[in-house]
Amino acid sequence: MRLPTSLFSRIAPLAILVPLAACSTTGEPSMGPTFATFSPVRPPVSSELAGPCIAAAASKYVLSERNIRAVDEREVGAGMNEVSLKVDIRDALCTVSDKGKVRSVVDTMGKSADQAAAEEAAAAKKAAGGTAADAPVKKTRKNQAQQQG
Repeated sequence: MRLPTSLFSRIAPLAILVPLAACSTTGEPSMGPTFATFSPVRPPVSSELAGPCIAAAASKYVLSERNIRAVDEREVGAGMNEVSLKVDIRDALCTVSDKGKVRSVVDTMGKSADQAAAEEAAAAKKAAGGTAADAPVKKTRKNQAQQQG
């Protein structure tokens, strides 16, 4: 006599999961290695400094303020502070006075290899002096007909 497949498909998962559940609910500590995690404790960033920096970064990067968060702050001196910002996927540094006036917002992310190569090529082209051959040529129907033959 053959068992119905629907009954077998209901019993098989239970037969596999019951021993696993019994092993994991003993409450004994696992014998695997444990690693200590270290995350530095940072004091919260002052809202008097973070607020103007977030607003300035939002207008510079054309993002909403909810995509920007203040990560760290440090006093530079002479009434000026630096606030580290996480702007979406970028890192930025905001220089702000004690009174909340933003002096600058600077992108601190490094350039990608593509960006560096493009800037080098543009500088080399500028140093060589762009010629008329580099400029795109506007073709008219008459010129196209002459070129085709």
